[in-house]
Amino acid sequence: MRGWLIISITLLLTACSSTPINQQKVDYLPQTGNPSNNRAEVFIQAGHEGRSSGRVGASSQYGREIKWTPVVADAATRYLRQAGISVIRADANWRSKAYVKLALFIHFDGVAGDACRTGASIGYDDSSDRPAAMAWKRLYSSYFPYNWRTDNFTRNLSRYYMFKYTRTKDAELVLELGAIGCRAQALWLKPRLEKLGKLVAYFAARRLGYGDRIQKPIM
Repeated sequence: MRGWLIISITLLLTACSSTPINQQKVDYLPQTGNPSNNRAEVFIQAGHEGRSSGRVGASSQYGREIKWTPVVADAATRYLRQAGISVIRADANWRSKAYVKLALFIHFDGVAGDACRTGASIGYDDSSDRPAAMAWKRLYSSYFPYNWRTDNFTRNLSRYYMFKYTRTKDAELVLELGAIGCRAQALWLKPRLEKLGKLVAYFAARRLGYGDRIQKPIM
């Protein structure tokens, strides 16, 4: 009996330690840092996540924004935490102040008009965010092979509701990763959601001065 118990425990530990990164659960409060006062190094929000009515995000025959943003946000959070970087992982219902170095809000563009005329873009609320925004644009442009909109291409992006809840030392950015309604973009994006999360984590780590902690992904 004792031998079977030891074997069972060994098998259980082996299974836990070999859980793939894309199957690990993500907690919504910082793994490190102080959850009581909402302080961490990075804040990551999955756009529209947690809503069942109202603004639930874009959708098309290729997928739904509300389903895609958590995949990217969870992957980014896992990579950052594994690198020892504290993260507040939030959904769309977050309504508390967060004190961080960098805040990133994950989204995909909608389906108004000719969806393939739109693409990736960056939203931010003031000029202090521009250096980080341009750094992300340079990085993502080396992967994303489709159109870019101008910065803050809608009033909603430049006045995103979450900006009033985050206090950042570096920047707060809305990352529109592509058009979910454009067939070419959607088919490029969908199988790469986990890798896009790693790219977001890589970008955040470099902005924080931890460039050697996360390897640059290959798409």
